[in-house]
Amino acid sequence: MASLTLRNVVKKYGQRQVIHGIDLDIADGEFVVLVGPSGCGKSTLLRMVSGLEDITGGEVLVNGTLANKMQPRQRILPWCSRISRSIRI
Repeated sequence: MASLTLRNVVKKYGQRQVIHGIDLDIADGEFVVLVGPSGCGKSTLLRMVSGLEDITGGEVLVNGTLANKMQPRQRILPWCSRISRSIRI
């Protein structure tokens, strides 16, 4: 699969900051769940990780490679083979 690292990830819409400096390390093979109330930023964070939402600040690293400017397909590619294998089973 792939490892994922978030370093001080921030998201702003104009002057309003909605993601406040998230730091997270997910090792290859780990299972992670994001839990929180409606409107707390779970979906926004996942959209930023996947490349569907621009990152205002900080770094997203996939397998140690900076992914901030990668296209969405390039970011999720490490997980695609794992997903398709799971579907076949």
